[in-house]
Amino acid sequence: MAIRMHSTRRWMVPLVLVLMAVPPASAQATFDKVKSRSQLVVGYRENAFPFSFADGKGAAGYSIDLCAPIIERIGQASSAKNLRVVYQAVEQERVVSLLKSGVIDLMCANTSDTDARRKLVAFSPPIFYAAVRVLVRSSDKLGSLDQLAGKNLVVLGGTTARNALNTHAASQGLKWKIANVLEHDAAMSQLSLRQADGYVRDDILLVNAVLTAKNPADFVLLPERLSSEPIAIVYRSGDPALQKLVDLSIVESMRSGKFSQTYEKWFVKPAPPANKALNLPMSPELSRLLAAAR
Repeated sequence: MAIRMHSTRRWMVPLVLVLMAVPPASAQATFDKVKSRSQLVVGYRENAFPFSFADGKGAAGYSIDLCAPIIERIGQASSAKNLRVVYQAVEQERVVSLLKSGVIDLMCANTSDTDARRKLVAFSPPIFYAAVRVLVRSSDKLGSLDQLAGKNLVVLGGTTARNALNTHAASQGLKWKIANVLEHDAAMSQLSLRQADGYVRDDILLVNAVLTAKNPADFVLLPERLSSEPIAIVYRSGDPALQKLVDLSIVESMRSGKFSQTYEKWFVKPAPPANKALNLPMSPELSRLLAAAR
């Protein structure tokens, strides 16, 4: 399978050394900013369940829960009096610009850790690995990608699904017909109406699609993972004190078992607001990362 593993390897050694690292005494930019304003602005996405979403009371989700101890540590490190935490909804394409300009201090959602973004902002250790997979009809009784050879597949334009399909096809000597659609609903409609034989997208989004479908039993995910992309908490680069704090918080969460509990809460057990279970086990990459942290 064409799975990107370099991001996992990149984090293995740093996770072991995080608790021993001592940042330089300078570059306390974020802490100074928070102290002077007594305010910390946390970005999130309103419709990125289960990572972050608006629940009627404010921000909620997996990433929001993992950011909670980070926020508490920033408050302590900055010595801010009566710290006010503000959650601000942010569109994905504005994350980098709002962090760099200082409008937000953390982004707690489902931002992919890519080499291009790493040149502009900083990332926590991965908190999730999104895998591109294929959704098919249960009635077709398909068990593997090989059975889709020569079939019609749909992808959303602008996603990494097409590249993942092409890479897998080249490595396995397969051929299929790939069509772009503009919206998720169009892809699900084509799959339901047998105009397409598979819908290719990040697994977490496909799982959500099945849960909200009129007849969830009509669909099934194939087991193959076409690619793997790390998801992480994002913050401004060039602040080693903040980097130390963020990394420390994630590693201690992994060591204490809190990280696994949070994952179970949002990805395995029935979760609010719909109280439906995603039943998405932890990926091999994230499991290895937890083992390395311990």
